[in-house]
Amino acid sequence: MKFISKIILLWIISFSSFSQAENHTPFRFDAGLLYARPSGFGAGGGFYLEPKYLLTDNFSLGLKVELDLMGRAKFSGDGENGGSLAYLNSYTVVGDVLMGQSQFRPTFGFGAGLYRLTSLGINNIDWIPELARGAKFGIAPRVGFDLWHFRLSADYNYIFAQRNRITGQPLAYDTNHLTVKVGMFFGGGKKRNQE
Repeated sequence: MKFISKIILLWIISFSSFSQAENHTPFRFDAGLLYARPSGFGAGGGFYLEPKYLLTDNFSLGLKVELDLMGRAKFSGDGENGGSLAYLNSYTVVGDVLMGQSQFRPTFGFGAGLYRLTSLGINNIDWIPELARGAKFGIAPRVGFDLWHFRLSADYNYIFAQRNRITGQPLAYDTNHLTVKVGMFFGGGKKRNQE
């Protein structure tokens, strides 16, 4: 985490010397809550923090720090029952394109970075527990919009190389997930002389 933060900070400082938003304040900090939906079925929640820097009025670069807790439970008539519980925290570099200059700004972007996960799952087919733990690389395409200082967005978090530490096989209950986020941001608004 400290290493990634230092890299981002150095990158922002180097860009800020020659590139900066003209109509918006360059530094911005997003924070909020999220609903998490694991692939297939289940639900969860968490929160996120996202400091970022506007390199131009329409492009920001930042670091997303996110914590998710997700659970699944399946009870079906065909006898395929099971479930999982997963805890993730992630540290990803994110870039967003912000469209327009008004108080309502659609956004789309992409993130990539480190996902630290701990998950335990089981099903009644083979009764072998699925245990996954450790740091994995992942990506997160995203869309959303800003309205004044509120933000609504959705990210799909795809995490690579998830394997059961007991058997070495790919996880049946992986931790790929959709997050829907509601939050606020501080900074990043229009400069006073631009309003």
